[in-house]
Amino acid sequence: MVAGWVRRNYDGVGVTQHPPGRHLPEVQDHYLGKVLLCIDVSGSMSGEPLREAVAGGLEFVQEALDAHYRCGLLLWSDKVDVHVPLTAREGKVRAALRNASICGGTALAPALQLVIDELTPLAGDRVCCIFSDGGIGDTQAAAQLAERARSAGIRFVVRGLGAGTALGLSDVVGAEGDRTEQVVADAGQLRSGIASMARSLRGRSGGLTSGD
Repeated sequence: MVAGWVRRNYDGVGVTQHPPGRHLPEVQDHYLGKVLLCIDVSGSMSGEPLREAVAGGLEFVQEALDAHYRCGLLLWSDKVDVHVPLTAREGKVRAALRNASICGGTALAPALQLVIDELTPLAGDRVCCIFSDGGIGDTQAAAQLAERARSAGIRFVVRGLGAGTALGLSDVVGAEGDRTEQVVADAGQLRSGIASMARSLRGRSGGLTSGD
């Protein structure tokens, strides 16, 4: 079963040169999926919620990489506290997750602006996966930014702690997927909830391999 946030497009340009030419990595990158994982690290995430979110994030990253998605990371509160871009090596993403710490209040808009800036110029399937445990600050600003992102072809998948948080976040950003799956019932389910945004992902996002 393919995760809901993976675009089901397996078209690609064939490679006719064997062995592959020196430009293959650049051509491959054009078709690879790109995903930014955005995790709330505001004050209310202190203790068990943050530990579980980090564990779920690490699982998410591995499954995204296994599916040939480039993966970046945003840890956000009322600002972007940590940003690991898509161009970074996977070890930096994992290290940033393991070193995650609690920061200030909660406002999603700054993170969404960075998502737009990073994903809009890129090709391939572009996905923003967001976890929040509560409010997101200025919902009007967030909704406007999310609309800009969607108009650029960026898709949203969300998880929220509790039904009110999850469904409110989903409505603001226009998230895809089953609304019941967007709800993380309690802190004990944070790990599986965050990881579930990618756990079912299998196969390529629609690109090239040196053996094609």
